Amino acid sequence: TGQARADGPRAEEHRTSHRRPPTQLTTMSAPVLAATAVGGALVAYFLMKASNSKRVPHGIVVYYHSACKGFTGRADAIIRMLEHAGCRYTCKEVGDVPASFTADKGCFAVPFVQLPDGLVLSQSQAIHMHLGRTLGLFPTTLAGEAQALQVALNAADIISEGLKKLKGDEKRLAKWLSVFEGSLATTGTGFFVGSQLSYADFASYSWLKLTFGMVPDASAYPRIAAFVKMMDALPSTQAFNAKGVPLLPASMMP
Repeated sequence: TGQARADGPRAEEHRTSHRRPPTQLTTMSAPVLAATAVGGALVAYFLMKASNSKRVPHGIVVYYHSACKGFTGRADAIIRMLEHAGCRYTCKEVGDVPASFTADKGCFAVPFVQLPDGLVLSQSQAIHMHLGRTLGLFPTTLAGEAQALQVALNAADIISEGLKKLKGDEKRLAKWLSVFEGSLATTGTGFFVGSQLSYADFASYSWLKLTFGMVPDASAYPRIAAFVKMMDALPSTQAFNAKGVPLLPASMMP
C-alpha cells in the first residue's frame, strides 16, 4: 500500500494528461485559433518576463559556427529561448571552445552551451530540454514531456534529412508537414504541447517556417500557418528576426 500511495499522484497525472479537457479551441477555425494563440502567447510572454527577472541564469555562453552572426542553424532554438526569457548571454566561435569540453565534458560537436553553474551541454535536444526547464518553457505533465520531445526530435529529423532533399521530394515533404499539422490538431490550442509555449515550439519554429514555405499549396496546413503566425508575433521573435541573421548559409538554403 505504501508503494501505491507513492505512485498514485504520478500515475494519476499520467492518466489524466491523456484526457483533453473540453474546449472550444479544438473546433475553432485556423484564423481564430491563431489569434487566440497569439494573445495567449503574448500574455504568457509578459508574465514570464516579470516572473523570470530573478531566476533567469544570466551569463550563459553559446558556442556555434560564426558565433550565430552568420547563421543560427542548430543553435536557432537555443538563441530564441534565451531571447524570449530575457537572458543575457554571449555567443562565441567554434574556435573559442575550450579543449576540456571534449576531454572532460563529453561534448562532441557544437552547439555547446555553458551555464553559469559550470554545466556544459552539447546535443541540441538535451540543451533545449534543460533550458526549457530552467526558463519555464517545459510541459507540466508526463505525457506532455514525451510529446514535446517527440516534436523536437521530428524537427531534428527534418534538419538531418536536409531541406534541399525535401524540396525535391514532394511526397516526403507533405508527409512531414502532415505530421506537424497533426500534432497541432491533437492539442487544438495553437501550441505543440498543452496550452502554453514550450521548448518544442521553439525547436520547431524556424525549421517549420522554412519548410512550410516550400509547399505549393500552403492552405493544406492551416494549423502550421497559424502556429508560424503566433510565433512571428512574439516580441522576442520580432526583435531577433529584425537582426536579419539567416537560419542557414545561402549555400545550404533550399
